[in-house]
Amino acid sequence: MNYLGLTLLAAALWLSPTARAQDVDGGRFHVAGFGRVAYQPDLFELSFAVVSDAADARAALQQHQPVVAAVRRVLQTHRGELSELSVDAPRLTTRDGGAGGAGYRYSTRFVLRVRGDDALALLQQQLSQAGVGEFESLRPLSDRLPEYGDQARRLALQDASRKAAVIASELGWTLGAATAVKFEDERPWWTPQTPTARQYGARAYNYAAEAPAQTGEVTAQVDVEYWYSRSGGGVR
Repeated sequence: MNYLGLTLLAAALWLSPTARAQDVDGGRFHVAGFGRVAYQPDLFELSFAVVSDAADARAALQQHQPVVAAVRRVLQTHRGELSELSVDAPRLTTRDGGAGGAGYRYSTRFVLRVRGDDALALLQQQLSQAGVGEFESLRPLSDRLPEYGDQARRLALQDASRKAAVIASELGWTLGAATAVKFEDERPWWTPQTPTARQYGARAYNYAAEAPAQTGEVTAQVDVEYWYSRSGGGVR
C-alpha cells in the first residue's frame, strides 16, 4: 500500500481552499418556519344542487324546472348580498332503478358567495323552502384573505429567524444572512389553507396569547436557508 501517496493526498485536501473554507467559514443550514392568522369570516361560499328524480327523463325535467325557477327567485331577492354566483347547466344522468327499471335524474349545481352571517342563515332557510334538499359545502372566506396571507407569511419568516438564532447560539456559530427562502404549499389566496405545523406535532404558530381560533384561519410554511460561520462565537 502506498502510504506516502495517501499522506500527500490528505495534505492536499487539507490545504485546498475549498476544504479550508468549509472548515473555517462554516456553511448553510435550513430552518422551517410556521405562521398562523385566525380571522372572523365575513364572506361564505355555499354550494348546493337541485336534484329531481323520475322514471322517465321528461317527468324528471318537469319536476326539475319549477324548483330551479324557485331557487333563482330566492337568489334574485338576495342579489345585494351575493358577491359571486355560478350556475351549471342542467345535467341528465341515468341510474339503476332496481326492480322498477332504470330511472332518470336532472341536477343543476349552484355555487355562490354571500356576505354576512345573517344573510347566509336566511338564504339557506329560503333555499330549503324552495326545494333544495341538501347543501354540499360551506366555506368561510374573507375579502381580506390576501392581507391575512401576508401576515401569516411574515409570522412564518419571524419563526424561522427565531429558530435559526437559537440553533446558532446553542452550537456556537455566527449566524449570517438568509440566502434562500421558499414558501411551501403555495395556493391561491381565495382557497383557505389547512394548518401545516400540526402535522409535524409542533406548536410553531403565533397563537396571540392562546386566543381561541375563529372559524377561519390562514397558515404559511416557509423553508429558509441561512449562512453560518464557525470562525467566531455569538450571533450577529
